[in-house]
Amino acid sequence: MVQTPTELLARFIIESHYSDIPGEALAYGRSSLLDASAVGIAGSASKGAKTLNSVLLPYSSTKGARVIGTDMRLPAPFAAMANGNTIHADDFDDTLAADPMADGYHGSTHPTGPLLSTLLALIDNKRTTGKDFLIAYHVGVEVMAKLNSALGSRSFSAGFHPTALMSAFGSAASAARLKGLDLQTTKTALGIAASHACGLRANFGSMMKPYHPGHGAMSGLLAVEMAMGGFTAAADAIGGDIGFLNAYGDSADMAPLEALGCPWAYLSPGMWIKPYPSGNLTHPGMSRIDEFLEKNNALRNDVCKLDIQTKQSIYDTLIHHHPKTGLQSKFSMEFCIVKILIDGDLGLNDFSDEVVQRPDIQHMLGNTKYSAFPDSESKDLGYENYTTLITFTLKDGRTFTERSDFGKGSAHDPFSYDETAEKAQRCSNYRDWPQEKFISLVEGWKQIDTVSDVNEISQNLFI
Repeated sequence: MVQTPTELLARFIIESHYSDIPGEALAYGRSSLLDASAVGIAGSASKGAKTLNSVLLPYSSTKGARVIGTDMRLPAPFAAMANGNTIHADDFDDTLAADPMADGYHGSTHPTGPLLSTLLALIDNKRTTGKDFLIAYHVGVEVMAKLNSALGSRSFSAGFHPTALMSAFGSAASAARLKGLDLQTTKTALGIAASHACGLRANFGSMMKPYHPGHGAMSGLLAVEMAMGGFTAAADAIGGDIGFLNAYGDSADMAPLEALGCPWAYLSPGMWIKPYPSGNLTHPGMSRIDEFLEKNNALRNDVCKLDIQTKQSIYDTLIHHHPKTGLQSKFSMEFCIVKILIDGDLGLNDFSDEVVQRPDIQHMLGNTKYSAFPDSESKDLGYENYTTLITFTLKDGRTFTERSDFGKGSAHDPFSYDETAEKAQRCSNYRDWPQEKFISLVEGWKQIDTVSDVNEISQNLFI
């Protein structure tokens, strides 16, 4: 009997085991959990995190789950929302790369933020082993990855934000697995999540973008709680003629769902850990500016003009071409390249109105052009999903064009656990987080497979 998309997902969620996860995937997962913890600590200092936390403060309860970087406790769904928003506040969390074999660009997703947020809300005041935590986490990543591939490219091109949609399903998967739901209740939870999933790319460059994974974490957790409480949903709200896949995407492509765990998404297409606090679409070019200059015997102040090209779908995502605010600059290829060119670095303090409005940056932005080559031509040209072309024009009249297909931290050049810890230290320093708590996080996530209670690790995220 052919299984529906909802049943395929539900069976994978309840039947997967820790022993099924390849060792390499487990190792990458430890790095991602440390990374999300650290960017959450840094993100707790952001205006967006503080604003949402203040909105949720009236709902605080001494019996609730904890919120990263604070002493707040909130009802579990609201805590998941707050933490998902906090982890993604600076757009510095990990990214599940787009499927390189996909027909068209489906958009990438940010899995660890919403999944960690959901799991933190569930384990607070409840003993959970590291292995139970890890299978719930990896199941959520896998559901987000394969369902996003099954959705097809129309959803992205129509304006939906993949992380916003997929985090509701991934969080429901993680919560269902950790709670040990049976097949029918898991299917119902996924059906509820199908109606919860929402989020638009039109809100990129505002506080709503980092809120999307927070909303997804809340929605997935709430879907599980509703299913457990007897709420009903369609037997297959994900498949069918008017189900999620057809309503939001091109069609119900079963192939990715039939490949759940074969291979695990951590192995292909792989997870990116970001060296810079901006969308990973900007990273291939940013990561290699110094290399390009050195290769062509050029200095930073020799450059008077830049021309940048990517796929049309990436161009359509990075919508702010002459940004005036810090939030807009996170979705500006031009700003990211110009800032690296001028200063040699781009950190958490740099996506601010003051930095964006610096006269030298605004001047160079005026001399920077960003355009797209059609997605339909990229395969014929041998370009990867993230290929970035940069043409440098120097003051002496010389020009040269360089190509970058991936950035540091990508699946092609991954961060080791120690490199992730170095990034995490910078995030911790940014928030002036107690060093003993930071060290405990680094050592804790490294050994999570052996811990008897994950709260021993997670307690270091809170005041």
